[in-house]
Amino acid sequence: MSETQVFGKVKVERLTRYSGTDLDDLCEATESAIVEGGGFGWLKPPPRQVLENYWKGVLLVPERRLVVGRLDGMICGSAQLSRSPRNNEAQAMAGTVTSAFVAPWARGHGIGRRIVSEVEQLARELGLLVLNLDLRDTQRAAIHLYETLGYRRWGTHPFYALVEADSCPAIITTSASTSRRRVSPPERMSIPA
Repeated sequence: MSETQVFGKVKVERLTRYSGTDLDDLCEATESAIVEGGGFGWLKPPPRQVLENYWKGVLLVPERRLVVGRLDGMICGSAQLSRSPRNNEAQAMAGTVTSAFVAPWARGHGIGRRIVSEVEQLARELGLLVLNLDLRDTQRAAIHLYETLGYRRWGTHPFYALVEADSCPAIITTSASTSRRRVSPPERMSIPA
């Protein structure tokens, strides 16, 4: 664990290893988010071993960073910052925010906003100029959060996901940092400070 921000009962941190009940807490939070429809791709909770393996694997991927939120010490949400692989030099300036969620029981404490803020700080430290993300358009609260943080909607993918035999569109957003370099996804913007 490293670099921590504390806000009362809420704590946001960059996780580099699991300790204590971290993995269990993360799996339980993930399961509850999936059941509520915010499970970053899963439509129903997979077996616990699959979730544990997934979260263990996240920490092994060199191009990924995991940021978690805690409420009263328990992990209740997370987001990942993914960088382009080393062989993709043309997009080395871009990162992708993936797998962002807050468990339903922990919502309303500003945890999602604080997780995103920490991901943005990490992106700045890594020298990334652009953050991209996509969300199912059914995730209205998340879309609203990103838009209030300055992310720009630049497109819709009409056949992004299949949910209960219906196609579900996605909202594609981006945020670009202020830089001396020319950045041109739809227009210059800054990663909110």
